Amino acid sequence: MYIFLSRWTVACGRQELWDALEALLATDDPMVWWPSVQVTGYDGDVMRLRAASGLGYVVTFTLSDLVADRPDRLTFAARGDLRGRGVVSFVDLGPACSAMDIDWRVATDRPWMRRTGWLLRPVFTVGHHLVMRRGERHFARWLASR
Repeated sequence: MYIFLSRWTVACGRQELWDALEALLATDDPMVWWPSVQVTGYDGDVMRLRAASGLGYVVTFTLSDLVADRPDRLTFAARGDLRGRGVVSFVDLGPACSAMDIDWRVATDRPWMRRTGWLLRPVFTVGHHLVMRRGERHFARWLASR
């Protein structure tokens, strides 16, 4: 099991952030702003994703069971190459600043990743952090351009 904790700080209040996320979830491609993550299918309930680590490997998985508790939290399940749960908590940091605390707890279900996890765990961890760092940067740019 991998436990990944990230904090994305964004230059807007929590309510504005929720409005932006709800608008994204109402589109066919809610991750249009994230170059490392491609939405390969989304029907409003289940989102199929392809995430490129930047280190030579790609994982594919679906997000489902989305529960939105506005304005505090989003939760979802993951299945595919990654299996587990994610929780995104929204923290108000001031009138024009908020944070998304992302708690992502997954296991790898891809056979080669399971077999080599004892050796490649540090590589998978760095790959995750690279994807998330890019995501935070591009999400901030996307929000600023709205």
